[in-house]
Amino acid sequence: MHIIVVGCGTLGTQLAETLAREGVSVAVIDPDPAAFRRLRLRFPGKKVVGLGFDRSALLEAGVKRADGLATVTGDDNTNFLVATLAREEFLVPKVVARIVDPLRAEIYQHLGVPVIAPTTWGAHRIHELLAHERMTTLFTAGNGEVRVIEFEVPPRLVGRMVRDLTVPGEISVLCLIRNGKAMIPLMGTTFAERDLVQVALAEFAAPKLESLLD
Repeated sequence: MHIIVVGCGTLGTQLAETLAREGVSVAVIDPDPAAFRRLRLRFPGKKVVGLGFDRSALLEAGVKRADGLATVTGDDNTNFLVATLAREEFLVPKVVARIVDPLRAEIYQHLGVPVIAPTTWGAHRIHELLAHERMTTLFTAGNGEVRVIEFEVPPRLVGRMVRDLTVPGEISVLCLIRNGKAMIPLMGTTFAERDLVQVALAEFAAPKLESLLD
């Protein structure tokens, strides 16, 4: 797995370090060479001096083979440009953009750009979104307090019921896709192998969902 982090501020540094510790291939882009001093001395990832919306910088960072990109600079417009370029031109599968202004965040979400709000999303949550291979975030609501995610039913849930994956106010199963056909499940609906499940998840309940799936 290869992830690009655009912006080597506090959040970008934490995210890059977290990914690197897990053995993920990481490239960090920042226009200021001094910013890379925030990274630990033996940081194994690639450091690219440049602007995140500069195609040459993205190519040097390995955008053509990237599995995900997080643009977490301090400028909303820059993050939107980088996210759009990564998604639409380079077809990066998972892209998230840090947006500080709530109004812009809402607009960008409507334009299809996955948005993270620094007040509610830390490096751990961004890492989860980019590096968790079995989960896909379809969209976020508000400032990231609620996400709708999709994943394939893990072996331990096959034969179990929707009620076993439901936590009132925290985790709600919205849709079940079986053999390409979608349904709104009942609490007594049983999960089958290869089912795709779409779940509304309160941000604070992510660890609880992980424990139910593992």
